[in-house]
Amino acid sequence: MSEIIYEFTGNPFVDAGIWAISQWIGKKPKELDIEDLKMVAEDVFDTVYSHKKWYSSILHGMVFPNGKVSNPGDFKKPLSERKSKALIYYNELIEEIEPLRSSGSCISCGRRNSKKRYYKSEIPLTGSGKCQNFFSFGTDGADYCPACAFAVQFSPLIMYKCGDLLLMHSDSETLMRIWSKKAIKNLKVQFSAANVEGPFNEGYKNVKNAFFHIVGSIIDEMGIRGLSEKQVSITFYRFKNFNQGANLDVYYFPAVVFSFLTDIKRHENYDDWMRIVRRGYRYVDWEAVKEEKGYKNNPNTVYNNLLEGKSIIGFFIDRKNKEAIGGWNLLSNYLEEVRNMDEKRVETIREVADKLSEYIKASEDIKTLNKLETASNYRNYTNLLRKIIKKRIGNGAEEPLFSFDDYVNYLFPEGNLTWRETQDLILFRIYEVLHDWIVQQGISEELVVEEEEMEAENV
Repeated sequence: MSEIIYEFTGNPFVDAGIWAISQWIGKKPKELDIEDLKMVAEDVFDTVYSHKKWYSSILHGMVFPNGKVSNPGDFKKPLSERKSKALIYYNELIEEIEPLRSSGSCISCGRRNSKKRYYKSEIPLTGSGKCQNFFSFGTDGADYCPACAFAVQFSPLIMYKCGDLLLMHSDSETLMRIWSKKAIKNLKVQFSAANVEGPFNEGYKNVKNAFFHIVGSIIDEMGIRGLSEKQVSITFYRFKNFNQGANLDVYYFPAVVFSFLTDIKRHENYDDWMRIVRRGYRYVDWEAVKEEKGYKNNPNTVYNNLLEGKSIIGFFIDRKNKEAIGGWNLLSNYLEEVRNMDEKRVETIREVADKLSEYIKASEDIKTLNKLETASNYRNYTNLLRKIIKKRIGNGAEEPLFSFDDYVNYLFPEGNLTWRETQDLILFRIYEVLHDWIVQQGISEELVVEEEEMEAENV
């Protein structure tokens, strides 16, 4: 037999099972041997799968309906009989494991041959009976080798409860090692404390908020060591494999967002970032909130926009208090890493905003700030800039507000399509430069732009 039993396949259920076995045993995935597989089969059954909540609600109810270890017909049988049946099933799979080769018919690893077809009671979301909608051409069953089929049986150990079950998959072994270790540790703590709740569950029902919580907890575990490979793939699978029907939602966590969050964790303005995130929650009465559970399942527009590739620039701007949250350093980090904005464009917008700030303060023209805030379309905004250019020339300004090339290439490179983004960035910088001066002038009612208007534009 090959010295190495498992190499990662790219199949989320198989890879999750490999990581679960690895962390349960306490060995690296490539160090696992046949005796480890036999040991984990018996130990997991004794510790986890023999517990009623697991074999009834989780295994039968959500992952392996009518499975070998979770068939309702066996629920009232003696524990010893159910254990014997489970170990016979697991050991039959182990005994059929063959050495890794260069190719094979298994649709997961592609390096061993399939011995038989497996159905939804053994491999989630594969076709069987009337539920064939998740497999190519409505095929009945799927071709897995015994090694991959065995690994799948332990994938529930590192799943996350979020209404349905949530499975994380990444091409980064560092991320998967951290996550699987956290999930197995949580499971073992439950059983040692005789307080069994099922898979890792932290009370999240809002799946997108759960993504950021999970990724954030992994980044916390990474600590100051960071991650050598920052462009990592992370995919979340939210599924249910009920007898009555199956369901699957696939969510891709953008690599650029992960990289940004990794950097921001060690950023000097991290507290400001958390303030920005907090502003993204909707329908929250912050005066009544006493703890995190009071808002963590509310929709968060910052999170949603990051997942969907939409801008969150507006959330950096506290229009009511004329404040630039986090400063230009934090914002430019987001612009360049997540929005992939050209560094020259970022710098040009900052320079133009600085000149506008100087003009507003020198001329004590607070109404111009109001007009820059409230311009509602591209034509009005560019016309306002034209008027400011004329006034600056009349005041003897030595440098133009911006050049023709700046206008075409950096301020409004796509004309009407990007003008709002430029407006927000200029406004952010003006608030950063002039905040104290504006406060000294007194923020009049005409200068207050309601936060709800900003949020509505970013939904």
